[in-house]
Amino acid sequence: MSKVKITWKAFGNKPEIGRFISSVEFETEFPKTVSHEQICEIVFADTNCYQGYIWGKIESKMSAKRTHTSISVGDEIEIDGQVYICADFGFEKIEDVEIKYHGDSVFRVVKKDKVDN
Repeated sequence: MSKVKITWKAFGNKPEIGRFISSVEFETEFPKTVSHEQICEIVFADTNCYQGYIWGKIESKMSAKRTHTSISVGDEIEIDGQVYICADFGFEKIEDVEIKYHGDSVFRVVKKDKVDN
């Protein structure tokens, strides 16, 4: 059994313009052969399509005030205590990335060794 927390935070915390941080927690079971990165990709697909195994687990738990459910660059998925962030391409462990902001919003998330100035 894995404990999973999805946190939508890519668009900052500005409720006055319809953006805010929201999260949902749940437990799920995947075969041991399914990696954390694969779970992140399943979360991404299910929240973008509004259907699937993960969607069935979270739909009733999500805030009625949410502005979106799809995973975007900067959103986080925590699996058994390890946090992954949706990066420019795929998901990365949060400690391995550099997060670039534009105002309150996440602009880019890239591997630390690939950061350009």
